[in-house]
Formats: sequence, C-alpha cells, structure tokens
Amino acid sequence: MEKIIIYDFDGTLTPYSLPKFEILEKAGVIDGFYNQKFLKICINRSKDEEIDLYLSIYYTFLDFLKKAGISLNDINFCLGCDKVEYNLGVSQFLENLCNHGVKNYLLSSGLKVFLENVSIASYFDDIYATTFSYNDDKVVTDISYLMSDKNKVNCIKKILSDNNVVDNDCSNVIYIGDGLTDSFAMDFVKNNGGFTIFVYQNDNNHDIELMREKNIVSLFTKADYSRDSEIDQTVRCLCKIKE
Repeated sequence: MEKIIIYDFDGTLTPYSLPKFEILEKAGVIDGFYNQKFLKICINRSKDEEIDLYLSIYYTFLDFLKKAGISLNDINFCLGCDKVEYNLGVSQFLENLCNHGVKNYLLSSGLKVFLENVSIASYFDDIYATTFSYNDDKVVTDISYLMSDKNKVNCIKKILSDNNVVDNDCSNVIYIGDGLTDSFAMDFVKNNGGFTIFVYQNDNNHDIELMREKNIVSLFTKADYSRDSEIDQTVRCLCKIKE
C-alpha cells in the first residue's frame, strides 16, 4: 500500500502558527489573528456562549468583516493566499513525495477555500479544512463545517476509508503537526501503528515538553524540510525513497 502523509498547515508547513488572512487586516485588525484584543474577544465569546474556541474565532472574524463593510465572498477570503510563506524546502519536499507515489493530505482548522488556492495546493490529494455555507449570491452566511482538534480524527478515518484501509490501521500513515491542537490526531495515528512527527521553529517551544509527556510523538525535529534535513531523511526512509 502507498504511504499516506497527513499534514497540519499553519506552523507545520508555514513559519507562523496561526492563519494569516489579509482580509482581516483590511477590516482593521492589525496583525490579524495575532491581535491580542481580537484574541481576547474570541476567548471571552467562547466562554460566554459556551462554544468551541475555533467557532468563536470564525464568528468573530466574520463579525469584524461585516462591520467593516467587506463582502463575505471567496475572492476576499482568498486575499493573500499567494503571499503565504513556507518553511525551508516545503515545496521541493512535497514535489519529491508526489513523484514517488506518496499520497499527501492537508488537515487544517484554516479555511478550505484559502488553502485550495495556495501555491502548494496541487501537491495534496485532498484538503480537509473549515468550510462556509453560502446564499444564492455566493455570499457566506455561516460555518458549514468546523475543523476542530477532535474532528481531525474523523477526517483521518475518512482518509483511511478512501484508501481502502480497514480497522483504523495507520501502519502506512505519517502525521506531521506542530502543537497541542494536533494531540488527538497524533494519538490516533500513533496508537494505531503510525508514525508522528512534531515540528518546531525553535527549541523553546513550550508544547514540546507537554507533547513528550503524552508519549504520542515518534520524532521531534526542526520545521526544516530541505534536502537531507531530519524530516526529509526520516520520511524518505519510511517511504522507502532512495533518491
């Protein structure tokens, strides 16, 4: 069976841990999701309304766009998708895997419409992420599917099913993520025979120790995908790619 590699996006393939939506900055939120005032509103809303934090973030995101008079259409949501920065060697790494028949899947709490238009989108067999519902004029009306930490596991099961894998067998699966939000996914993959990789930008990442305690990570390494980096060597070995 072909190897399956499942990736988180922000912080895993990019050097920043939160999505960078240009449209949010156009709505006046400096630094987007990194804006502390914005994040505080999201956290408080999550508590007050007793809803998932991701859902609170997206509802608040949409509210800010509406208040700024910005049309909630896909063109606006995709602004900046061509400016996404990636960790070292990501494009070449993915291209090489595709050339050797490895199946790559993207699993992210980010917006699917945005991710489908980034420069590396063509390297993925499928993209699982948060989606919107629309009215007849193709204007966003609500969140139709929220990619939460727990929902990542459901998507992994779907990927396995689509590849005719039975009994949740992850022996041919590699999962690559960068934070506690990947805990459920890594736990599922590793405890079903798969290999999990936790990537980080620097050694001071507090999540490293927390993830070590969970004992669900096969390899901790720098988010460097360049040729002969630890990730590259490990993945090529697991996928039996000699070139």
